[in-house]
Amino acid sequence: MSTLIHQLGDGWDRAVHQEEVWGTVVTFDIRDEHLDDLALEAIAEAVEYLHQVDRWFSTYRIDTPINALRMGFADLSQMPAVIVDVLNRCELVKALTHGVFDPWAVDGGVDPSGFVKGWAADVAADKIVARGFMNVAVNAAGDITCRGEQSPGQPWVIGIRHPEDAQTIVATTEVVEAAIATSGEYERGKHIVNPLTGKRDMALRSATVVGPDGGMADALATALLIAGLPGVEWFAQLPGWSGYLIEGDNAHFFGPAFDPGSIIETSLDHEEELAAC
Repeated sequence: MSTLIHQLGDGWDRAVHQEEVWGTVVTFDIRDEHLDDLALEAIAEAVEYLHQVDRWFSTYRIDTPINALRMGFADLSQMPAVIVDVLNRCELVKALTHGVFDPWAVDGGVDPSGFVKGWAADVAADKIVARGFMNVAVNAAGDITCRGEQSPGQPWVIGIRHPEDAQTIVATTEVVEAAIATSGEYERGKHIVNPLTGKRDMALRSATVVGPDGGMADALATALLIAGLPGVEWFAQLPGWSGYLIEGDNAHFFGPAFDPGSIIETSLDHEEELAAC
């Protein structure tokens, strides 16, 4: 899709590009005092990387290394280094969550998709920063990596939607040099399986995680959706991380992105009306 550049009211330019990849749409949003063809080249490089990620990790293509591994046509020693690295990171999240996140417990063989989307958003954003464009957000279908600022002196502000009403924002948070990922079943239905039970039994309506690693945020959000409030104990090993969990009609949140104190509970019935960014 084409990239649009226009001027914002704060004096900055904004470049927006939407790319169809991985069966979804990834949105790039760059802000700066002046954007030109160099910004378009930076986006093009990041877009090509996303398609390379698809060529490595897609489970819907027969020609990817991950499918060769899944089907037994190759072993781990024959995988590209990037796949070995991602699987090693998945092992860490599996251990942290006591197996609630487990890419090896899916039908057909290992599938790291629950980590890759957030991880790839990080890499794509960092490629754009490396090109000299410091203010960028990459939204990979709800897994969002933010770098720099949204406007002069203003961090990126990201809204968390109500699980049943896409037009209602129940909370917002500033995301500073970090990633935010939300997991829920309100768009794709009951597609998530609890690897410990084999059932589609989710403890929460939605789970949002904010932290410095997009892949981990992606995986932990899904794991929290399954485990519910007991999963908060995992974050004792992750100082600085935050979560916003919707259970029934109540929201529970913890961490500096939402509140510096311990876990807090509030009712969704008492939310202020907030505008999505």
